[in-house]
Amino acid sequence: MPSSWMSLLRLVLLLVLLLLNSACEAEPQLELRRYDFAVQPVGGPTGWPIWVELTFDHSWYARAGNISSGFEYQPPRAGGVNVLAHPMPAPSSVQARWFSYRTQTFYEIDLEMQGTDDLLQQWYRDYPPPDYRHYLVVGFSGKGEAKVWWRASCRACGRDRSRDFHAHIGESAWAEEVEGDPSTFRSQTQRRIEEGIIPSPWE
Repeated sequence: MPSSWMSLLRLVLLLVLLLLNSACEAEPQLELRRYDFAVQPVGGPTGWPIWVELTFDHSWYARAGNISSGFEYQPPRAGGVNVLAHPMPAPSSVQARWFSYRTQTFYEIDLEMQGTDDLLQQWYRDYPPPDYRHYLVVGFSGKGEAKVWWRASCRACGRDRSRDFHAHIGESAWAEEVEGDPSTFRSQTQRRIEEGIIPSPWE
């Protein structure tokens, strides 16, 4: 093949590659859908209060701290803490470390939540804001069990809760016992004993 034809062929191939590259760069980047919701940690059940550190997707932190009853109810009762988040993508995992005052035990879990985005798309269609306020409820027991719920609360229904919605996200799971220093929580544990919330773990 003459060298002029080879040069022309190389030029055509180069132009094709440049066009393909430009088309790929011009392709719009898909942005993750964002949802407006509050994180609501609950502990318990009653008599099993805990102290918890909470993270989602290994990237954003939700303040929790001391929480107690709520875990045993279906749906869980409103927790004492609402951690309001900016609109966020549907979380796909939750990481938690917590301390059980009653058993003086530390627990850790990294819990995957598969298909959360598909679920939230459906639930936000069925229970649209601002008519409904949405909550991601995460529950941790003093015995090491973890559960995740989604809750949509009707804002215009007054005390009628029959139009509220709740559902589990995945199955409940058991955390791993981990090392930690219970003496950090000695004074808080003692106060709970004196208030009759828990029996003494030292007797």
